[in-house]
Amino acid sequence: MKKYLRYLGPVLIAAIFVLAVYLLYHKLKAYSIAQIRESMQQISYTRIAASMALTVINYMILVGYDWLALKAIRKTLPLPRVGLVSFVGQAVSYNFGALLGGTTVRYRFYSAWGFSVTEVVRLVLMLAVTFWVGALGLCGLIFMVAPPVIPEELLTKMPVADVRVLGMILFLIACSYLILCFTMRRPVHIFGKEFTFPPPRIAIAQALVAGVDIVAAAACMYVLLPSGSGISFIEFLPGYLMAQVAVVLTHIPGGVGVFELVILHLTQTTSEQTVFAAVLIFRIVYYIIPLLSAAALLAVYEARQQRNMLHEAGRWLSALSHSIAAIAAFAGGMILLVSATLPTLPRKIAMLIQVLPPPTIALGHFACAICGAALLFVSYGLERRQSRAYKAAVTLLIFGIIGVLLKGFSWEAALMVCVVLLAVCLTRRRFYRVSFFWEEKIPANWLAAALGALGLVVFLGWAIYHPAWDRATSWGFDQPLNASRVFRAYCGIAAALVLGFVWRFAKRRMNRRRP
Repeated sequence: MKKYLRYLGPVLIAAIFVLAVYLLYHKLKAYSIAQIRESMQQISYTRIAASMALTVINYMILVGYDWLALKAIRKTLPLPRVGLVSFVGQAVSYNFGALLGGTTVRYRFYSAWGFSVTEVVRLVLMLAVTFWVGALGLCGLIFMVAPPVIPEELLTKMPVADVRVLGMILFLIACSYLILCFTMRRPVHIFGKEFTFPPPRIAIAQALVAGVDIVAAAACMYVLLPSGSGISFIEFLPGYLMAQVAVVLTHIPGGVGVFELVILHLTQTTSEQTVFAAVLIFRIVYYIIPLLSAAALLAVYEARQQRNMLHEAGRWLSALSHSIAAIAAFAGGMILLVSATLPTLPRKIAMLIQVLPPPTIALGHFACAICGAALLFVSYGLERRQSRAYKAAVTLLIFGIIGVLLKGFSWEAALMVCVVLLAVCLTRRRFYRVSFFWEEKIPANWLAAALGALGLVVFLGWAIYHPAWDRATSWGFDQPLNASRVFRAYCGIAAALVLGFVWRFAKRRMNRRRP
């Protein structure tokens, strides 16, 4: 029975993810992809620049989490090290979740610097405590001072009728932690683990840092909302805070589906497509760009190492450079898949047809999708430091870049994948194992992440093109060109998956029979 209980968590996470995506689709099905794209284009470059500036400030604030956690467990590190682990850890955690990426990244950093497993566990626990103290305290304070308008269907399910009462309860919970820090001097045991409360000054700093972090992160997205939305920042802040709490509780990588659903549900506005467009831009600015920046940081350090310009920072990063390369490759696969799914603008197709034959454009689209799907699985081989996976990843990234340019000259996606390619290429010395991941047992969480990402992209394609797909012929379409290409790409991915898993099953069975 116990061996099946370990699968309960991933199954619940997958169920919540599917439900969130389904509800999000029903909330947005009245809007076309053209309307959402138009809403994204209406967000001015000034607003995007302001969001990027606030993102930089916010990531600087996030350094306080690790700095205070180190103080709480009575350990010290130079500020550059703390800033490095905070930036890389938060970028990975925001995109892949604390369980899949953030905790692993921090463990490898801190263990490389001589921390014991117990010390790393205590540090990660303090990071979680910092977030929850700030989140509960800020949420309670807002509910008491400026209670937001709660949708009627949620208000009827709340344990208390008045939001101010709920705010007081949440605020008292946060204050109780501070009181314990002032009064408790001896360690306490929780689930068999020893926990020591930090000094009062650190506890107060934790609440302040977490509160300022949430306000700054909310501001990063708020500046992307249209000026005519009629939502003040104090009205938007509770919805953003609840969305972040929902993401943390569900453990869905990147909070995909859950974050968007909560924001749309709690942001009281009639122009839902403009809010959704703001969320998409926010994801690029706050999630994707920092992740690619972490990969670029990896590339810079690796380049310095290869030129025999070793200094201590380079040795820190080498402890997990292969992991960052693997995560970046996974993200590169998602970028290629999303680019292959989203409709190509007619003007770009008309421009390409003038210089390229249509079969070449179609082949580029197919290559973009296939390479993206393959990278989701090959990235695990990079995590395993395998040389064949490295060669496969480089090849797939190169062909993916060519494909994304041929299919519609999507230079933005090509540029992001180029950053991933650079990071992977400059870490080639880390991949030395001769084994091949596809012949080995792949962890359930990695396999679920890859299949879940594919499922999400397929659902996105169905949501965009299903009217044309309903009129599909045996192979082609008599309807839009984009729908036909996406359908063929998905068929190719499905065929490759089936053949790949059949080959994997046969190969592993053959290896078991060998004496």
